[in-house]
Amino acid sequence: MKFIRTTIVSLLLVSFLGSFSQPVKVRISVFDNVSKRALAGVNIIDPKITATFATDAGGNVTYNINQHDTLFVFFPGYKTIQVSVADSIPKNEYVLLIYLNPFAIGLHDVVIKAPKTLEQIEDERKKLGITPKELERPEIQPFASPISALYEIFSARAKEREKLKGQIAEDDRQKIFKELLNYYNERKLIDLPENHYDDFIKFCNLPADYLKSHSDYDIMKTITTSYKKYIRLSGLEK
Repeated sequence: MKFIRTTIVSLLLVSFLGSFSQPVKVRISVFDNVSKRALAGVNIIDPKITATFATDAGGNVTYNINQHDTLFVFFPGYKTIQVSVADSIPKNEYVLLIYLNPFAIGLHDVVIKAPKTLEQIEDERKKLGITPKELERPEIQPFASPISALYEIFSARAKEREKLKGQIAEDDRQKIFKELLNYYNERKLIDLPENHYDDFIKFCNLPADYLKSHSDYDIMKTITTSYKKYIRLSGLEK
């Protein structure tokens, strides 16, 4: 009798796990979180199956994934996010409404938010360059399997993974840079209009490694010195 109960439980568990790993349909709609307008051409990447999809003119896309897959959603000028339905109740179809936050908010948009402290920004700076675990390259012994190692390096999957890692790193760099500019503006160290943030970040051209490894004082001196040059060249100097 005990054997029968154990067998039944095992069969139920196998059946549950099997159904849980079956492909499911996901309907995704992507919007700008400020204007609430639909975003066309947003990239949806599923690293597990080496697939990239893009939203249509209405901000929509539909395709099949495994329930445990993590999707990466990125679009130039917006914060890259991760989406998963792994913790959701198992079903055949999911509808996801995704709202992306733009890095730069125009002057016509009214958004009230508390500026981050220097300590909070420093914590974020130290995490720059950390790769999401879903995008980590599997460990391969190149001498034991040189063909597998070369395949991993040059495969489409590896290229997609590196592309997405670069996008996430750049998103994080710009986000932290803008938080620093907000902090300096708040404390009257600079007087830079928000609609000049993107141009100023390009003008400074500070890499992520610099923001991650240098002190708050060094970063402040570099940015304020670049700011003085920028306002002269851009005609903002009063």
